[in-house]
Amino acid sequence: MISLARIHCLDLIPALKINVILPDEVYEEAVVIGEEKEIADALVIKSFLKNNHIKKESVDNNNKQTLRHKLNKILSKGDEAVLALAIKRKANQIMTNDDGLGKIASALGFRVIATPDLLLQGLIAKLFNIEEFEIYIRSLVLENRVSSVVAELYLMEGKIYVKS
Repeated sequence: MISLARIHCLDLIPALKINVILPDEVYEEAVVIGEEKEIADALVIKSFLKNNHIKKESVDNNNKQTLRHKLNKILSKGDEAVLALAIKRKANQIMTNDDGLGKIASALGFRVIATPDLLLQGLIAKLFNIEEFEIYIRSLVLENRVSSVVAELYLMEGKIYVKS
């Protein structure tokens, strides 16, 4: 969500009819701590969550313990909450730009969706054109949310889609 907020594309979530449930720990990190540090994204995300009725949910220690036993690995508070909630809710996909979390989620059998994937879905759904898609992808690089190599791969994929 932070990446989408940074490039002014949070509305892509409801436009693509994506069901999002946010762990309390992630809300704490993105909104509460963000507000304390006076990060503009925090207010944007807080408003978006409220206006779009996106649920926040806590993950109890039993779910976290189950995850720890499965992984035999110590994770950050936010990553642990994301994975534990996904397991608890029997989710089929996780939205993240974090490579480490993405690899673990994939190993656990989740489909991992990153911000460029959502932008590509938006292009396919004709929510914006290829020029706007390129601007959004390049903005992710400027905001240090994806590497220029990853961005170029998505740009090529977007152009291939448009040509077909």
